[in-house]
Amino acid sequence: MATGTEYFAYWGKAKQDKLVGGARCHVLPYHCLDVAAVGQTLLSRHLVLLQRLSQQMQLSQQQALTWMVFLLGIHDLGKFAETFQQIRLDLRQQFWPGVPIKRTNYSIRHDTLGAMLWQQFVCEQLVTEHEAGTNFVSDSMCYWLNPVFGHHGWPPSKQEPIKFHFAQQDQNAALAFVRDWQALVQPDWLQATALDAQRSWRQQQKKASWLMAGVAVLADWLGSNQDIFRYCQEPMALEEYWIEHALPKAERAVEESGVLPKQSQNQQTLGELFPVINDPTPLQQQCEEMAIGEEPQLFILEDVTGAGKTEAALMLAHRLMSVGLAQGLYVGLPTMATANAMYERMSKAYRALYRNEETPSLVLSHSARHLSELFQQSLLNAQPDNQHYANEENISAQCNRWLADNRKKALLADVGVGTIDQALLGIVPARHQSLRLLGLLNKVLILDEVHAYDAYTSELLKRLIEFHAALGGSVVLLSATLTKAQRQGLVQSFQQGRGIEEKVTELKSEHYPLLTHSTGDGQPGEYPLQTRDLVRRKVLVCFHHTTDEVFQAIEQAVVQGKSVCWIRNTVPDARDAWAELRDSARLDSNKLHLFHSRYALGDRIAIEQQMLEYFGPNSTPQFRQGRVLVATQVVEQSLDLDFDLMISDLAPIDLLIQRAGRLQRHARTEKGELLLRGEKDQRGTPRLRVLSPEWTNEPDQNWFKDSFAKAHHVYPDTLLLWRTTKILAQKGGWRMPEDARELLEFVYDVEGKIPSGLEDANLAADGENHAKRDSAQYLQMQLSSGYVASPQWDEDVRIATRLGEETQPLYLARWQEGELSLWISEGKYPWDLSSVQVNKKQIAKLAEIDEPLLLEKLDQLREQTRLFNDYSLIVPLSESEGVWQARAITDDGKSVALSYSPKLGLELLFE
Repeated sequence: MATGTEYFAYWGKAKQDKLVGGARCHVLPYHCLDVAAVGQTLLSRHLVLLQRLSQQMQLSQQQALTWMVFLLGIHDLGKFAETFQQIRLDLRQQFWPGVPIKRTNYSIRHDTLGAMLWQQFVCEQLVTEHEAGTNFVSDSMCYWLNPVFGHHGWPPSKQEPIKFHFAQQDQNAALAFVRDWQALVQPDWLQATALDAQRSWRQQQKKASWLMAGVAVLADWLGSNQDIFRYCQEPMALEEYWIEHALPKAERAVEESGVLPKQSQNQQTLGELFPVINDPTPLQQQCEEMAIGEEPQLFILEDVTGAGKTEAALMLAHRLMSVGLAQGLYVGLPTMATANAMYERMSKAYRALYRNEETPSLVLSHSARHLSELFQQSLLNAQPDNQHYANEENISAQCNRWLADNRKKALLADVGVGTIDQALLGIVPARHQSLRLLGLLNKVLILDEVHAYDAYTSELLKRLIEFHAALGGSVVLLSATLTKAQRQGLVQSFQQGRGIEEKVTELKSEHYPLLTHSTGDGQPGEYPLQTRDLVRRKVLVCFHHTTDEVFQAIEQAVVQGKSVCWIRNTVPDARDAWAELRDSARLDSNKLHLFHSRYALGDRIAIEQQMLEYFGPNSTPQFRQGRVLVATQVVEQSLDLDFDLMISDLAPIDLLIQRAGRLQRHARTEKGELLLRGEKDQRGTPRLRVLSPEWTNEPDQNWFKDSFAKAHHVYPDTLLLWRTTKILAQKGGWRMPEDARELLEFVYDVEGKIPSGLEDANLAADGENHAKRDSAQYLQMQLSSGYVASPQWDEDVRIATRLGEETQPLYLARWQEGELSLWISEGKYPWDLSSVQVNKKQIAKLAEIDEPLLLEKLDQLREQTRLFNDYSLIVPLSESEGVWQARAITDDGKSVALSYSPKLGLELLFE
């Protein structure tokens, strides 16, 4: 391995400023070795990762390590292309003086160029030199090379003759480097060739490629840290650079990244994990005492609100971690608000999962996490005060900030909390999906509210469970209740991931609450649970058929000093109801409130805080009495609100149960004073009032639509609504937990009797659900296909993990006296706080702005951020008689107004 080898005449990383002193570039072989050294260090110190890689590749751990290091060392083979090297003409001419540059069209990225060079040139030479099988080198080995060459987040995708991109000297230099590198690392070609003769081994490498892709992305990121891997142009033997430079620096890079798992705590009791729990619930006791196997496993926890599902799930995670089946956890929730709330809870509990001397990382992961003050503060206070590193920032804080740098890296933290979307992006063709899978690899995946998703997202969720199980992960699913079919599908997905092809024996238990446990082998266990008297609950249901009846019920409740919430299914319906109540002479307008999704974020946060003060767990009778909130589904989840009377527009049974969870939520006296924990509520039996069409045994397809024209687009399956009305009218309400299964199975029974008038509507709804599932199946990746290119690959911001009407953020600004300012100009994130999400189909194109001064001010405002590409995202509002308005144009060309106020939110007058 001579130091004068021509492969040193290629740059791998280069300084942008050509005048800066020191080495102008980092030669390509050294960068390749840097990344390989990171890979070796990472796998050598992350033993679970190496173990899983070895299992997936079906090689010994040493063999898997050797092959992975070799592959990472050639990850940037495509940079030998002249089309890439000429990006820096000065360096190309410096290394090859007098040699004309002929190939200047850098039309294919270097990751794909590397795959092309391997297939068309390098592999042919290696087959001869190593007596390796042609099938292995040119075919099976590509299942390993696709993820390595695709280290920028997606697989290589194109094929062209390499002569259009590589000069002959480039091809020869690349081959020389590969030869010298393999001589240093010494992968076993003959053994791999022998294994490749087994079809099952070859197929397994496709599955292994998903994990290899994540390792490649992470190693390349860490190996590209210029502060650690300083640029070097001095030629030296590869072995010398490897031992003296690459490996020592890789140790530092891996250590400072924070990606190495922390040691978990030995098994503890529930009381030791959660000292505040003096009286465990039956669910929590079951999770503490049940047998835990030594294989990846699935748990489904179904229980009522107040049963301590979160603590039970953490107990399971702790037990799995204590026996070496996991080293951390990720909690995925349905909304950013629920994720924020869970992050706050986890911040007080996660340290108990790890040994006292460890400093595990906790990271929040969703698109608006930067608005969480608690999360921002955690990045500054990541290390106990008694640990210092001279005047330098402590390592723990550095690690946490690196992991929190973007949502793709956030899942690498020891403990992650975020929306389910961040995990789902690991099984769709989104850029860097492999890094998300890698982050989940050694974690217990805890997913809450799994009943809350539509057919599209539910299909993705099942594929996520399959991938996670296939890579050796365990899963804990939480839900208020699931249908048997839903539960069966979740278990089936887990068993498929574990390689069990047979269909799961039909689940039998009708009990509720219930814990379902699957190890992926044999019949899943079903464990009926008891319910504490404290959380047993009876809710009476009565129906109203006109809004006048609802208004009368509200007015009567206000006279009695009760707090009231009316949940409407659409924003326009909520606004209309609020306006009518406002005009009522019997209501105090100061105690009437409106809350929906169309507020600027800053105003929405303010309203949430105000509602928590008026109706939250610590609210007093002075605030509560005679106060009314008209809201949409925004109060269904995350907000801990408590009302004396709840009214709801008709919705499917599971949503009505969810909404009723805000009815007499905390034990209070009849006047609304909060009682001590464990005391019985004194407000009488909770009563849910439901605004519904009049009952009929023979409904037609317009039974719901005639009364709720706008809400019909939100809940188009009339059969579910009709069945909900039918069973609630028959039972007069429900008892929890006794009635949970009966209610859900009756409403969602796919084989149940359908009134003839609803057959067409039901058929249409079924067709829509099938279309959603088909869309998800078309999008999601196949574990058995391996890490290969497809037309769907894109940036994650353009891949939907949930279906629905496409929304667009509007950024509100005030146009007043010739000055333009954001709606909320103070605070750290004024652009976010001034934004409101609007359905693209509901918002018209903004009218053309022809006022020169306003256009000038818009330019100035846009210069404050790189967020915008066009003016249509910014809505200048002008005040007229106390109302802020903007002109808009509907699709038919009609000019109308768009108005906004902190009290009413955004109003589309053409809606």
